[in-house]
Amino acid sequence: MRRLLAMAATLALAQCATPQVDNRFRVGADPQAMVFMGIAEATGNTSPVYTMLWRRLDPAGAFLPDGAGASFEVRTNAGGSVRIDGTPGEFEFARLTPGVYALDSVFALIPSGHVNYFAPGVIVGPDRPTFEVRAGEAVYLGIWQVTLNDTTAVTQLWRLDPRDADAVTHRANQTIGSVVLRDTGSRAVQCSPHRLNTISQRQIC
Repeated sequence: MRRLLAMAATLALAQCATPQVDNRFRVGADPQAMVFMGIAEATGNTSPVYTMLWRRLDPAGAFLPDGAGASFEVRTNAGGSVRIDGTPGEFEFARLTPGVYALDSVFALIPSGHVNYFAPGVIVGPDRPTFEVRAGEAVYLGIWQVTLNDTTAVTQLWRLDPRDADAVTHRANQTIGSVVLRDTGSRAVQCSPHRLNTISQRQIC
């Protein structure tokens, strides 16, 4: 018994002596970018599960191929999202490869008993929201509202407030250094809608 207690004490001391690695994003030093974004359902359209898909563009201004590891997907009712009392919606964050990202599509899954209905929202064009991030930048893109317009899922920027940015970055505790607000621009990106895969009704560009 004494030997077991001694081994446990030795293991505990070894763990205490092991330095903890801080993997938080360091503004100005990280080779990637950090992006924070909020997503909130419009009043009256809170039943669907909404998904917004942002994808990186190549130097020619076209979407990179599917599965290229260059996308940022934000969804409602996400398990790892950040929620703040008194602030609508929820927030997600991700490290991204530097570059220009454009909104590919919005998608809504609507549960109804034992059947799920869907509402596509692929943006065919000509223009769509875009944002750019550079290496070492941490940016906040605001809270985006999602809703249904007849049978189509749509979104728009609802609020870009520095107080929201401060609150979510403090709660997430993923970043060392200041986070800047980044308003989206608009850019024409060619789109040829196709199904995400053979078993999904969701379409992307």
